[in-house]
Amino acid sequence: MTEFAESFSTYCQEAEFHATWAFPVCTLIFIWALTTVGVKIFAKRGKLKTVFVINRAWIVSSLIMACILIVAICFGWLSDFFAQRPWQLSLLISLTLAMLIPTVSLIRLRKYYSPEEIKVITDQPKTEHQLNLTVGLTKKAFAENKLYFLIPLSAFSLLFLHSYNFSTNLITLVYDNSPSMEATTALDALSETFSNLEPNNEIVLTTLEGYSEADSEVVKTNLKDIMQAGKSSDLKGGSVVLFLNPEEAKNGLNKNSKSIASPICEAIWKTYLAVQETKANQTYRKKVLIIITDGKDYIDPSLASGKFLFDDEKFFEFYLPENTFVIDYSSPNEARASFLQRCKKADCNVYTAENGDKQAYLDALDNALQSLKRNWFLIYWTASIFSLLAIIALMIHPPKIV
Repeated sequence: MTEFAESFSTYCQEAEFHATWAFPVCTLIFIWALTTVGVKIFAKRGKLKTVFVINRAWIVSSLIMACILIVAICFGWLSDFFAQRPWQLSLLISLTLAMLIPTVSLIRLRKYYSPEEIKVITDQPKTEHQLNLTVGLTKKAFAENKLYFLIPLSAFSLLFLHSYNFSTNLITLVYDNSPSMEATTALDALSETFSNLEPNNEIVLTTLEGYSEADSEVVKTNLKDIMQAGKSSDLKGGSVVLFLNPEEAKNGLNKNSKSIASPICEAIWKTYLAVQETKANQTYRKKVLIIITDGKDYIDPSLASGKFLFDDEKFFEFYLPENTFVIDYSSPNEARASFLQRCKKADCNVYTAENGDKQAYLDALDNALQSLKRNWFLIYWTASIFSLLAIIALMIHPPKIV
């Protein structure tokens, strides 16, 4: 409940001033214009007079506008439009106004349900029999007004498109499967995490295989040589596999695979080059880089100083440090490896998962992937505003006419 309230505070803080008031004003203008036209086309008059028809037109026009606003909110949420345009507050205010107007119109109509005022909304009854017929007619008309609340309610059906991929995220995962890593719980945590991800997440999974015992002469021994490679095929350390969705990635986890060396930086750079070669023309909603390691790279001494991965401008632009998450498996009694120290200095997010604690991995992965998950609070706020004001309106009944 606290997070639900805080989400509204976030909408207020991020709101653009001009949009905050522009949408509500446009909403009122649209409802007024639609009402003006609707007086003539929304309802047949029959025995109902202009006053009743005008109020019905206000109700229908407002609920049509509420439907449009709910569609806009749902589609913007589905397509992640609000990540670039923080218009949530403005649209919620507009929806509140659109839902308040039918309530006001029903209250205004209610006051005409008396023996003295009923003649304002229908023909003057002259006998008791005519009065009974008129009362039945006007009460039925009053109840029919409430059926129009189905119009905005139908807009929520757009949420059935939730499973449709309007935007795609890219998750790049480098998993250290060298001999110094014995935490099989990391793979268990990854499998569980992949199971909970939505289909609109492409995953690049890299492990450290590539070198054999006979490759000692071709191993690149410093980061400068590694970063001079312009093609992924120029680097041997690292096995890069691309998956189109989390289910494929989960099935592709190889729990028995082991690397004989620890080319962590080489595998990261090779992954970056491979992604550039295969996905350069694709646009992603968000990109995150996750590295699970104890930091013991075989070029560790050369990492203490000099150029680091994030010092490369193109690498920095593609994998921002704030979207890079390093899960550190090193022992708490060990001095932190140079790789981990450099990641920390680069302002990457570094988490500790000691003693192969699965929950520690799950917590770190959840933090890393939090920004990729859909935030349902905007939909909850939309549904709450609609439901509350709709219930208030539906509870308005005409008084009994004696």
